[in-house]
Amino acid sequence: MSRLRRLLVSDRVFFITCNLLRTRLPFATPDFACLAEAFQGVRRRREFLLTGYVFMPDHWHALIVPHAGDTLSRLMDALKVAALRRVNAQRGRREPLWQPRFFDEIIRTVKQYHDRLAYMHLNPVERGLVQKPEDWAWSSFRFYAGSGEAPLEIDRLDLPADPNAPL
Repeated sequence: MSRLRRLLVSDRVFFITCNLLRTRLPFATPDFACLAEAFQGVRRRREFLLTGYVFMPDHWHALIVPHAGDTLSRLMDALKVAALRRVNAQRGRREPLWQPRFFDEIIRTVKQYHDRLAYMHLNPVERGLVQKPEDWAWSSFRFYAGSGEAPLEIDRLDLPADPNAPL
C-alpha cells in the first residue's frame, strides 16, 4: 500500500472532503448530531478553526485551519476517531466508518475560499436533498445568511476585499 505524503502545514485554510465507506448506511439526523458533537469535542482539544462546513449523507466538507503546531493528518485522525466512536455508539455497532483517506486542498485566494464555501452550501441542493441551501440544517449556510443558528459554531476570518488576494 502506498503512503500518501502530506505537507506539514498548519497556518493555511484547508478545504476537506471526508467520505463514508461505501458499504455503510448513509448518515441520518442522529448521525449528523454525533458528527457535530465529535467536531465540538475535537475543536475544544485541538483548537482548530472551522470557517464553514456541510454534512451530507455519505460525506462531509469543511474549511479548516489547524492550530499552529498541529498537522492536518493528526487533526483528521482525531475527527475521524471521535466521529467513529459517537456514530457507532449511537448505531449500536462496532465497525469502520470512514474511507481510509481524506481529500484536502490548500485555499490560496479569497475567491477560492468563497467558491469552496458556496460549493459546500449548494451541495445539498445539487444532490436533491433540499430546494434551497437554508433548508439543509447540517451546514454553515444559516450562519452566513444570518437566518438562524448553525449546529456548529463558525469562526470568521478577516478576509481581504480583493478576491485575488492571497490567504
